[in-house]
Amino acid sequence: MDDTFDRAHPPLVTIRLDARGVGVPAQMAAKEVYGIFALAHPVIQKADLSNIAPLGDESVHHQMDLLGRTPQEELASINRRMAAMCISDLARGVRQSLEDAATHIDIATQLSPNAIRSEINDDTEDAMVAAIWAAVAARQNVFRQRAQAMRHPQLLEKVTKGLWAPLSWAPELTSFQKLRNCLEHRGGIVGMQDIDETGAMVLRLPYLKVDVVGQSGAVRPFEIGMALQERSSMEVGVDVRTRTFQLGETVEVEPKQIGEMAFACWVFAVDVVDKLTRVGVSSSLVEIHI
Repeated sequence: MDDTFDRAHPPLVTIRLDARGVGVPAQMAAKEVYGIFALAHPVIQKADLSNIAPLGDESVHHQMDLLGRTPQEELASINRRMAAMCISDLARGVRQSLEDAATHIDIATQLSPNAIRSEINDDTEDAMVAAIWAAVAARQNVFRQRAQAMRHPQLLEKVTKGLWAPLSWAPELTSFQKLRNCLEHRGGIVGMQDIDETGAMVLRLPYLKVDVVGQSGAVRPFEIGMALQERSSMEVGVDVRTRTFQLGETVEVEPKQIGEMAFACWVFAVDVVDKLTRVGVSSSLVEIHI
């Protein structure tokens, strides 16, 4: 911070900001969504949707039937809805991490120890400490409300400006938000709001790429159960997978793509935390003495 504390008045409060906390909402969403989907999806595919068991402790069982829909159509609709809910939860986790990052940046750069101490009248030390905490909490609330009021492009721009290096996955993050909006607001049908200058909605997401490299140098994507004819090694890295959806097309999400999206959200969180941590500093902590 540019505002150096007046050492004539010894600090009474130390504020510690840990950048790792910024990544928690996105990482928690990634872990829990992956787990929920991995547990629920296989069960739903084998379930008798015409004979769903009552909920636990349910006194009245509600049997809700729709006419004119085949079991295959009903299963497809349930799969789309489950995927949409998972993606929405992932997007909320990423949004929360971005809001937390913006708040972290504002506290670290705009919280003025001298300004806060100047507001506090001389009193007992306990009263001064309480007044400092109240002043810090009030400013934190202002910073957080400001972040919450921003639209995604504004919030992403603010966070990016506060990092020591650009986000590696900013375009991918924007495309993920577009997918979420399409699913949440238009039932997964690509509308004019979703498309870019090419007339399509393009989803770009980082994923874990695994290749098998043979002794001859031949490279093949790793597949479960693949036969290896020679001694081989594996190469693992993060790459970007692109999918294009045309105007009016209904977005279909394959089960493995939920896992890839969860991984992408984890990567976003790690990227933000890494670039909030100051260069050359081993700790993710920032301390402000007031």
